[in-house]
Amino acid sequence: MPSGLKSPEKKICVRSGFTLMELLVVLGILGAVGSLVILTVSRGMTITDGSGDSLTANEVATRTTFDEIQKALLGDSVNSGYFTHNLVLPSRIAGLFDDVDSSGSFDFATGRGWNGPYLIETGARYGETTEPADADNFIAAYGDDDDPAVLDAWGKPIILQQPDTDDARLVSAGPDGLLETDPNDPVDTDRGDDLIQFLLAIDPNL
Repeated sequence: MPSGLKSPEKKICVRSGFTLMELLVVLGILGAVGSLVILTVSRGMTITDGSGDSLTANEVATRTTFDEIQKALLGDSVNSGYFTHNLVLPSRIAGLFDDVDSSGSFDFATGRGWNGPYLIETGARYGETTEPADADNFIAAYGDDDDPAVLDAWGKPIILQQPDTDDARLVSAGPDGLLETDPNDPVDTDRGDDLIQFLLAIDPNL
């Protein structure tokens, strides 16, 4: 290097960044905000099913719960259900959790008797979940106070109507929480906003 010239100074740049903790906090906040956005949007969104009908997210969730109850009642290709073991349906949903109909303990030789629970309890109970709307209607006809319950997407118990007939069906009281389906009339067209799934037959209104 020629004399009299200074060597260029080396400048060291220090780039500031995020610590791992800061990144985790930011990701946590973004996740929480994202969950709120998804929840808000999903409440109002509709989904079109295979038949072309538009369903809300709550209706889709309730119909998925219907399918799980139906598997517990009738069985599927993997597991036997209540009906296979007892040759009848329980008088109410609680029969999937407890032997409320006294059908007798399971006999492995014959494959008959109560072999539950057929569903796992979530802690939901009649009485706690039926107030304030139509509480007597739910409890008197479809379950005793403090029976285990399976809830629809609106927080009301799903019920089993006409379990001793070919018109046995699962019913959700829908958004208004009121049971409007006539328990004695399978062809009743005035069902309000109730959701229905027939178990042993096709819905006669379809």
